[in-house]
Amino acid sequence: MTCSRRWPVAALALVALVTLWRLALLAFDAPNLSFDEAQYWAWAQSFQLGYYSKPPMVAWAIAASTALFGEGEGAVKLPSTLAHLATALFLFALGRALFDRRVGAWAAVGWITLPAVSLSSLMITTDPFLLAAWAAALFFLVRAEKQGPGLHRWWVAFGLAFGLGLLSKYAMAFLLLGLAVWMVLEPAARRLLRGGGLWLGLGLGALIYAPNGIWNALNGFVSYAHTRDNANLHGDMFNFGKLAEFVGGQFGVAGPIMMAAILFGLWVGLRRGAEPRLKMMACFTVPVLAVMTLEAFLSRANANWTAPAFVAGVVLASAVLGQRVPRLLVASLALHVLAMATLYNLDAVRHGLGLAENSRLDPMKRIRGWDVVGERVSVLLAEHPGARLLADERKVLATLTYYVHPHPFDAVKWNPTGQIHDHFDQTTELLVGAGDYLYLTENPNEPSTVLSRFQSWQPLGRIDNHLSGSYGRPISVWWVSGFKGYR
Repeated sequence: MTCSRRWPVAALALVALVTLWRLALLAFDAPNLSFDEAQYWAWAQSFQLGYYSKPPMVAWAIAASTALFGEGEGAVKLPSTLAHLATALFLFALGRALFDRRVGAWAAVGWITLPAVSLSSLMITTDPFLLAAWAAALFFLVRAEKQGPGLHRWWVAFGLAFGLGLLSKYAMAFLLLGLAVWMVLEPAARRLLRGGGLWLGLGLGALIYAPNGIWNALNGFVSYAHTRDNANLHGDMFNFGKLAEFVGGQFGVAGPIMMAAILFGLWVGLRRGAEPRLKMMACFTVPVLAVMTLEAFLSRANANWTAPAFVAGVVLASAVLGQRVPRLLVASLALHVLAMATLYNLDAVRHGLGLAENSRLDPMKRIRGWDVVGERVSVLLAEHPGARLLADERKVLATLTYYVHPHPFDAVKWNPTGQIHDHFDQTTELLVGAGDYLYLTENPNEPSTVLSRFQSWQPLGRIDNHLSGSYGRPISVWWVSGFKGYR
């Protein structure tokens, strides 16, 4: 086998091996669902064109995987692992189309072992579908650009990827910003504005997205409002501490060597006279990084909000380091595999090092034990036939909707203000005179306020055996009956 063929074979073998490892974890030792994941699963119980805070792709994917494999945690999380596999394969194709097989190989293994991807592959969120669509759109754009601005199948494929990305997460719109930066910095790219192909692709993408836009219009644009609220630009401004935390977080998301390589690649790709292929990848990397860094400084930004930047960024780093210091790519890969092995065997590593259980060192502390709570609440509901679940937090309500059996799809959220802050505020209502409820709260100061609004109540105990070390709060459970109204 020639050297040029050995690289892609080895890369695809590693991608397959890592994916099989993750599939085995999902099949035999899947982590508990977080409350966001449980909420997405709850969304998946009914087909909608949109949901409170996100476009519908995550719920559609969960509906498909659970229809095939049941409703266990592994089945709920499965689409995430498969989406990251798709991203790695598209990056292999993108690197090969732009540069050569070696760059494609490094991009694929670089992606599948990124620290953030190792964590994300065992979680179900909107990001994996966005990133797969982003990688597909970049690959189809490269193929379309080579064939020309006229109408052809690669523009159709680009439009499909763009539309599916918008149905996954609204951050897909940043692709347009990357496209604009590329055309500003690379005069040759502006020819795509002629011939109709690019406009066909963008129009097709908008058409695919349109049903979610219509759903938002019919539901008070709740998803857009949630996205706006996440920006939080009306809060405290100019946070140097948040900025430093965000920048440091990027080296955790991508790994220290890979992040440094991406920054070096941006310097190489955006210099005057830079090689056009490097410039293209830099143009689709820098806008998201720049916007989110500014957002972190002005207000706040989660480290994973820059995820789309790393799609082109990994290809850029693979091309730049592959030409100059390929040993750094090897070192980055080894570091990421070690981090992945530690994450996937955290309990064994802790015991091997003789470390006591410490919630501060446990990345799973927020999700541990909720299956235990679900079992306890299931027993209490069985002891009180006809009672429905009532909770004052989205976290509690979403998680227990999944972990209580039979699933309490008629659960209700306590909402005295009447304002809509989440899916349960939007879809549930506590009616005056309604029957019996099991009221659950983590807030020790809340029960007296809530209990006074019912005709009768009785304490049923406290659940605290789900707590992880020093992390978490006990859950108080009350039987309540005869709601008198919030006021």
